[in-house]
Amino acid sequence: MIPKVSVIIPVYKTEKYIDECVASVLAQDYKNLEIILVDDGSPDNCPRICNDYAGKYDNISVVHKANSGLGLSRNAGVKACSGDYVFFVDSDDKMDGEHAISYLVEAAVKANADLVVGCYRRFNDEGWISEINNHHLINGEDTLSPDFRFRGFYQYGHLSYDWGKLYRKGFMIENRIKRGSYPFTQDKAFNMRFYACNPKYAFIDESVCYYRVNEGSVTYKYKENYIHVWTHIASDFSKFMKKRDIRRDIEDLPAFHIYFGSFFLAKQELQAGKSIIETSAKIKEYAENKYVKTSMKKIIARDFTKGIKTRSWRWMIWGSTMLFNLHLYFLFALGIAALRKFSVDEKITRRRYNRKYS
Repeated sequence: MIPKVSVIIPVYKTEKYIDECVASVLAQDYKNLEIILVDDGSPDNCPRICNDYAGKYDNISVVHKANSGLGLSRNAGVKACSGDYVFFVDSDDKMDGEHAISYLVEAAVKANADLVVGCYRRFNDEGWISEINNHHLINGEDTLSPDFRFRGFYQYGHLSYDWGKLYRKGFMIENRIKRGSYPFTQDKAFNMRFYACNPKYAFIDESVCYYRVNEGSVTYKYKENYIHVWTHIASDFSKFMKKRDIRRDIEDLPAFHIYFGSFFLAKQELQAGKSIIETSAKIKEYAENKYVKTSMKKIIARDFTKGIKTRSWRWMIWGSTMLFNLHLYFLFALGIAALRKFSVDEKITRRRYNRKYS
């Protein structure tokens, strides 16, 4: 008996895209497949569209629920599904090719993996499609190493997203891992907890999904509650570790979450047209959070950067963290403004495509 795969699709205000998404899942050549459409209280025609699919296809079912966000919608899908493995795809995204699920299941069975990570491509409504965004992770490497954590969650980020991966449902149930109700970054919060429970990883080079670049999504919106949400993700992770009595030494994982939070906060402020002085004031507000203070000091005191293989990242993190800890927030913000001016972020992003890690 081949394993059953549950494809969970949270749906909210995506009537423009849902047909394309569902069609790409139905086109998969993997036969033992169920589709769970989770209507997150969508106010448009999505509930009706979901019901129409369930009435037309035996392997499609619908969960209707009050609006509570993407994370809790995925939890509802997991609760309702019956598969051995779970694949998440957002309703404005789609599968990349008809063999995507087959590739993932083959790797999962071969390696007896709890999580299989595939590659992805970006696309938009104008017809642009990127090259493959490679994950730069290798089967057989030490998944317990600091460098693996840094590359996976921060340098390249592939471990941070729910999409493009095949999860073993039993592992999530056994370790009682669920998503929080964070309004953004809930993917990374979940995957940090998944990682903390020491899963077995497998990696494939094939692209398995298309991620839609949608500037109207939560990802691109200004977040008034940014500091509150970002710091709670890190503190909640520490509580998760303590409550589960997980004694693995992975404090660098939430510490770097806090570190990169300062960059994303500054970038958000600058993109919103705030001045360097206004941005540095926001960084100071972030720095006054107790958990931020502790985490940024740990990066230097415990030399978390020594586990990172890429020297340029080690130097940048060490230097900028020192500025932060010395309360030189204006210089910190000025540095990030310079990175934006010279498009360093965009250049790093472009280097992720079609370049293998070695």
